[in-house]
Amino acid sequence: MQTVAGYQDDAFDLLLGQRGRQAFDINRESPEIRKRYGNSAMGQGTLLARRLVEAGVSYVLVNYSKNNSWDTHRDNFGRLKKTLLPPMDQAVSALLTDLDERGRLDDTLVVLMGEMGRTPIINKRQSGRDHWPDVYSILMAGGGLTRGQLLGSSDKGGGKPGTRPVHVHEVIATIYHQLGIDPHTVIPDPQNRPSRILTDADPVFELMRA
Repeated sequence: MQTVAGYQDDAFDLLLGQRGRQAFDINRESPEIRKRYGNSAMGQGTLLARRLVEAGVSYVLVNYSKNNSWDTHRDNFGRLKKTLLPPMDQAVSALLTDLDERGRLDDTLVVLMGEMGRTPIINKRQSGRDHWPDVYSILMAGGGLTRGQLLGSSDKGGGKPGTRPVHVHEVIATIYHQLGIDPHTVIPDPQNRPSRILTDADPVFELMRA
């Protein structure tokens, strides 16, 4: 309980302290910067993420699904074109450009991903795409990774991995590695016995600079 209370104290200090209040005050940004990210929940949330990183927060999640779900079981192409992709494209490109201009991209790892892909075949009744865990794309940028690299491919139909399949455990291991955490770290149980490791996968070394 003392450990939990310590985490709670840290959270309150962040939210109520001057540094935290300033980080969350997105109005401190210029109108030009806010416009660059886009006047959307995704855009302004991504801008806030950059401010939190600058304030010293080590992990930030921008969740773009509450009111604009990517669960496109119906009208997949219409929703992507009109609702989902434009604010995401604008926000992500603005974030990468902004971090690069500020000299922060090399020490900030940006990961753009969901929890699954979408079926390569369109369902007939609703013109949508359903859940598909077998293959999907992930964007990783900054954080000391090699820039401008395309790794792996799907098969011709886009339904199965083709060349250099990458498992989600490898992605997790890569994130831990770039954060300076050994992905094979052993986690003890309450009796301090070795219980499990963070992941048994290795990082994707092809993405890392020599």
